[in-house]
Amino acid sequence: MSNQIFKDISQWIYKEIGLKLTEKKKAMVKARLTKRLIELKINSFEEYYQLAICCENEKCELINLLTTNVTKFFRENYHFRFLEERILPKLKSNSKQNKIRIWSAGCSSGEEAYSLAIVLNEFFTKGWDIKILATDINTDVLKKGARGIYSCCELDKLSPVLVDKYFKRLNSSGKSYYQVREGLRKQVIFKKLNLKQAKLYQINSSLDLIFCRNVFIYFDDNVKQEILNFFYNNLKERQYLFLGNSDSIDHIVHSDKKWNLVYPTTYQKL
Repeated sequence: MSNQIFKDISQWIYKEIGLKLTEKKKAMVKARLTKRLIELKINSFEEYYQLAICCENEKCELINLLTTNVTKFFRENYHFRFLEERILPKLKSNSKQNKIRIWSAGCSSGEEAYSLAIVLNEFFTKGWDIKILATDINTDVLKKGARGIYSCCELDKLSPVLVDKYFKRLNSSGKSYYQVREGLRKQVIFKKLNLKQAKLYQINSSLDLIFCRNVFIYFDDNVKQEILNFFYNNLKERQYLFLGNSDSIDHIVHSDKKWNLVYPTTYQKL
């Protein structure tokens, strides 16, 4: 892979989705794209790049290959403890419609969104209208999330009680898998969304909470600011934004004075 074609790919992916690829990522890009070149019987990265920017299906495939998706159930569990102990009691006492709306932005394969759904169903009694919007740019992980099928290893952070309550066991080729039960799956809506172009997306209801964890690490300050503005405009007054351990927005928060840090990587809208 020549330096020029890496530069072309880097500039294109930044323009499309805001993903910043530094020189340190060249080996990763080469490794991920090489497999695709072999599949398509294409001889050069230059030829593949020209195909990708002209073909919508391959453009989607290229984005899928270059985005990183690392997640698990109840990742960074301290956020869920804060949610249960500090936020949900307030939402319960202040809600007049028994309705909760949450956005899991950069949801990957759905573990975060389903973790949220489990926490909310454990806390609230029946009769509450719970909906979680789960979005990502990667269509492969969105398909997995919508199916809601996970291996035993992927559920290792859940207690047997929660697994039995919210998952049903499946057997395939002598292996056991678990699928999120239909009632919980119906509460989570998976959508493809490009955070860099989020302002083009219409959020139908004001949000009680936004989770966008370990996503901002891939963006520069300009893209971070655009996304934060969109989050701010769609979040209810005094409600909360959760970021990840790898994310850093403190310098932006200090300058725009729209958010207050109330817990590790947890911000309240001012």
